[in-house]
Amino acid sequence: MTSHNSLKQRVKSGATIVSGAFLLLSLVVSLSAFALFNDGQVDRVLFFPGARTARVSGELRSLPALGDTRDDLRLLLNEVILGPAEIQHGRLVPRGTQVRSLIVNDGIAFVNFNEVILFEAPDQQLALEEVFDVLRRTIRYNFRSIERVVFTVNGQLPSQPFFQISPPPEVEPVETP
Repeated sequence: MTSHNSLKQRVKSGATIVSGAFLLLSLVVSLSAFALFNDGQVDRVLFFPGARTARVSGELRSLPALGDTRDDLRLLLNEVILGPAEIQHGRLVPRGTQVRSLIVNDGIAFVNFNEVILFEAPDQQLALEEVFDVLRRTIRYNFRSIERVVFTVNGQLPSQPFFQISPPPEVEPVETP
């Protein structure tokens, strides 16, 4: 009876070894395939309103990984400006919108758009703050290291009083006697 149990144990341990070897082999094959076929692309989710409703949903895009958060973020924003690829989504920002400047520092992204984002309406009507909320959601979803996003238009905070730096007044020289 002991030889029968011993045979069962050997078969069981052999099956465990074969299973473990198979798992290890599949891990090696998976990692090798990832290393060979990963062409520097990263999946990003862009959020757009619906074509007929303001309900926001995501759209998956495979974008090149540029290796720098600022460059990757600029590419993401340019993709949002290009608009949705799926027919059920509507544009978020007008076609002529441009990112004029972009700074990422200490978990804060500063994004400066041109004035087109204010004056040319896309197909659907979202208020500017709603557009910024969707953009903020897109950025924070794809870049977990960015904690805060500040949007400006031509260097000005929207819905804030106009701010302009004036040159100092001309001071006439004082003559000394």
